[in-house]
Amino acid sequence: MMVLVVALGWVVGIQPQVAAISTASDQRVSVEQTNAGHRALLTKLKEDFKGIDNLNQELASLSKSVPSGTNAPDYVDQLDALASANQVALKGLTIADAEAYTPVALVAPVASAAEAEAPAPSPAPTATPSPTAAPGSPPVTNPGITAANFASLSVQITVSGTYSNVLKFVNGLQTGPRLFLVTGLTTTAATESSVPVDSTTEAKPSAASGNDRLVDGSISGLIYSIVASSAPTTVTGK
Repeated sequence: MMVLVVALGWVVGIQPQVAAISTASDQRVSVEQTNAGHRALLTKLKEDFKGIDNLNQELASLSKSVPSGTNAPDYVDQLDALASANQVALKGLTIADAEAYTPVALVAPVASAAEAEAPAPSPAPTATPSPTAAPGSPPVTNPGITAANFASLSVQITVSGTYSNVLKFVNGLQTGPRLFLVTGLTTTAATESSVPVDSTTEAKPSAASGNDRLVDGSISGLIYSIVASSAPTTVTGK
C-alpha cells in the first residue's frame, strides 16, 4: 500500500514539477542566448555609430559629386566661381537634357598595321586578347550603375583667357566637387574683342608670359546624376 501511495505521489505531484523545472531551464538558456546575441549586435551598432560623422561627410561629398537630379543652378554657380578663380571669362554654357547612362562597351584591342601585315610563320593557337574599354569611355564599370538609376548630361563650355589659365580651368573642372568627364578640348586664338577687360581678365598677356597667348577654349564633357526610383513605397502591416 505504501509503495502504491509513493508511486501515485511521484506521478501526480513530483513528476509534473520536475518537467516544469526542466522546461523553465530550457527556456532560460534560450533567452540567455537571445540576449547574448542582442548584446553583441548592440555593441557592433555602437562601434559603427562612432563613425557616423565621417560617413555623413563622405555622403555629402558624394552627393555633390553626383547629385540626385540635375542640380543645374548650383553647377552654374560652381562654374562662375571656377572661372573667376582662374581668371578666365565664361562666355557660353550649354547643358543638354539628361540621358540614360550607357554602360561602357568593351572592345578587343586593334592590332597595329605592322602586326597585321607581318605573315605568321606557322599556325598556332593564340590567346584571345582581353577586352578593353572603348576609346573615350571610362575604364571602370560597376554592375550597380545602370540606365535605370544613373543619367549623364552633355555639357559644352566656352571660356576665354590665357592658354595656361584655360588649362587651369579645365583641371578645376576635373577635380571640382561635381564629377566631370572631359570628352573634348579645343583652343583657338582669341581676338582682343573676344576677351572682356575687367578686374580679373587681362586683355593682353604680359611680357613675362612668353607664349601664353589669349585663346578661346571650348570644353565638352559629361556630368552625372542619380535617378530617383519611381517605384511606389510598399507599406506593410496595419
